[in-house]
Amino acid sequence: MNKQNIKSILTNARLRLAAATCLILAGLALPIAGLARASEGRGGPPGPFTMTFTIPASVCGFEVQETITGKLGVISLPGGGFLVTSPATTAVFTNLSDPTRIVTINGFTGPAIVTFDQNGNTVVRGLGRGAIDDPATPGFGIRFQEGDFTLVFDPNGNLLQDTGHGLVTNVCDLID
Repeated sequence: MNKQNIKSILTNARLRLAAATCLILAGLALPIAGLARASEGRGGPPGPFTMTFTIPASVCGFEVQETITGKLGVISLPGGGFLVTSPATTAVFTNLSDPTRIVTINGFTGPAIVTFDQNGNTVVRGLGRGAIDDPATPGFGIRFQEGDFTLVFDPNGNLLQDTGHGLVTNVCDLID
């Protein structure tokens, strides 16, 4: 494997880690095509986006199904980071242990700015309204945040720093 392929694999792994930390689009799982465009230095207007996935029981104490619908855009930034936009996006969270326990959150306005520091850490700054979870951090849960929040993850995905100000709602509590 040549040096360029290794660099590409590491860059894509770093982007996937950042995407996983952003639940929007959070967030949580950006389409690979969007990440590829961002890593190639291109971006475009937000396009239609729908995704359903399961958040592991380690996050809330029970599995949660999340369905995200709306629009999603990924724009590369100078220096290797990227901006994730998600206008008119809605997320539906369902407690899979009791499917009658469900909450819909409208108006994910984002954006999320993802950059990488000199230590190889991923820095995720969420502005506006968005949601995030961190399966690697016990007690973190699923947080719906309104305001300005910054999270820093080491290269292994461990949360190092969690700062910001605004309103935080624990989605796990809403569907428990």
